Amino acid sequence: MAEPHNYRAVGFSMILVSASLVVIALLYLAIGDDVLYSDRVGKQKQFEYKQFLEEEKQKMEQAESTEPGKNISLNLNEDMSMESP
Repeated sequence: MAEPHNYRAVGFSMILVSASLVVIALLYLAIGDDVLYSDRVGKQKQFEYKQFLEEEKQKMEQAESTEPGKNISLNLNEDMSMESP
């Protein structure tokens, strides 16, 4: 009777688990000191988005001043406010 254990599959699973733990450890070493990493990234993206809106608004005003008959009506007055407690 054949042995019912599949040691090869168990070995590959252990390798996969250890590799994922290594990835988690490397992430911790990369951003471990910065506990507010996601907050900083979110605020940076919000700042970039506001800059993008300002640039688009300036482009629209410039296009409207060069061609006064052309009216492109887009509402760029979106407000994203993010406050930390």
